[in-house]
Amino acid sequence: MRGGTMSSPRILRFVRPFRSEDFFVVYLHRNAKGFSAINGSPGKIVFLSPGTPLAAEGDDLHVTLSGFSQMEEGVFLKPEDDEEECFLRVVRCSPASCEVEVLRSGFLTLSQKLLPLRPLSVGILTISDKGSRGERIDTAGPALEELVLDIGGIVRQRGIVPDERDMIAGTIKQWIDEDDCHLVLTTGGTGLATRDVTPEALLSFASRVVPGIGEAMRALTWQNAPRAILTRGLAVTRGESLIVSFPGSERGARECFGAVAPVLRHAVEILRNWEKDCGSHTHHHSHA
Repeated sequence: MRGGTMSSPRILRFVRPFRSEDFFVVYLHRNAKGFSAINGSPGKIVFLSPGTPLAAEGDDLHVTLSGFSQMEEGVFLKPEDDEEECFLRVVRCSPASCEVEVLRSGFLTLSQKLLPLRPLSVGILTISDKGSRGERIDTAGPALEELVLDIGGIVRQRGIVPDERDMIAGTIKQWIDEDDCHLVLTTGGTGLATRDVTPEALLSFASRVVPGIGEAMRALTWQNAPRAILTRGLAVTRGESLIVSFPGSERGARECFGAVAPVLRHAVEILRNWEKDCGSHTHHHSHA
């Protein structure tokens, strides 16, 4: 990201120049064809630096933004104080304007602050004997790929390996040491069966264990699925990267991810020393 400490940009104006419409609030979403839309009608969403002339053609929504210099291609944006509302990503950027796409529908309001989130480079590894032989369709890996988008993750590496300790460890070490994945999520191999060796594989190369993540996954899922306390999912670090292991079922992976998703980005930011840079959550109090 450019510069050091970054404040949250503030929305100064919404306008559709071609229609001569100004708004105090807009609803951004994706239409049935998958394109970004504004208040029910399709159109591009363009963020502008203050003082940039407005185009008079097309049906774009122009959003004047203070702190525009913080925008870069790939950056995620969401309202600073709302975890569930509109979620955007910058797809194209120039010195004075950038186009964003809608990832999650929601409202934006005049004078609202937007929190920029640096993209997380993510690897997702499915660990399954049958899956590696093409005898089982993997649904947990694709589910995790969908879910990481909500924490600003972009999947850079994807793979399926059998339940072999050396293959699991070798793949993850390559993704971290050579490809610089910030976050690696695994699915499968966390049970009590003889072939379930994912925790052992992770511990073979880990720098440190982060016990609270595994504890939270079990604590928050066992009431709906009592057998969840038998799973051995855990989290470890290697250098500046975080590795988290999830169950092999899609339901288990989704539930466990939901249990720990709020802390995953913060953990990576601490490991990478990003806390005072773009995407930090320093406005939330830390107990670490």
